[in-house]
Amino acid sequence: MTPEPRVSARRAIVTGWLLCGVLDITAACIQAWIQASRTPWAVLKGVASALWGAAAMNAGPGMAAVGLTMHFTVALTATLVFYALSRRIAILRTAPLLIVGPLYGALVFAAMNYGTVPLMSLVRSFYLGTAPRWPGSMRWTQLWIHMVCVGLPIVWAIRTTNRQNRRLTLHA
Repeated sequence: MTPEPRVSARRAIVTGWLLCGVLDITAACIQAWIQASRTPWAVLKGVASALWGAAAMNAGPGMAAVGLTMHFTVALTATLVFYALSRRIAILRTAPLLIVGPLYGALVFAAMNYGTVPLMSLVRSFYLGTAPRWPGSMRWTQLWIHMVCVGLPIVWAIRTTNRQNRRLTLHA
């Protein structure tokens, strides 16, 4: 009898990336609709405005596609960072999911709001002549979205793979 195949790191990363990307953008679109009646297209163009400035908001559907690509690139980066950290820091693999997931989501929120978004604003100031902003424009409601829709799915996906592989190793 052949043992079941191990779940690959690639599968864990792709699962975490896609869950995070879909849940986060869905939550952002719902929040934007409830708070300001903004459409998903406007949300995605808002993401693209990190590089293209205010002109992104008046651009066509291609700019929304740019925003979606940027969003999923950030989601992949957050997933890869957690995967790498979890290989080196045991507590990320062993502490309760409902603690590690939201904490990692809060860390991603802080990195985005106090690092990535202001850095993009600074870079944009060089070629668009706009004033840099610090901190970023993210609000506290987005902290909760990051805790639930970013941190939890990433940590869950990476840990599920670890658990499945451990179980397969024990049964082999």
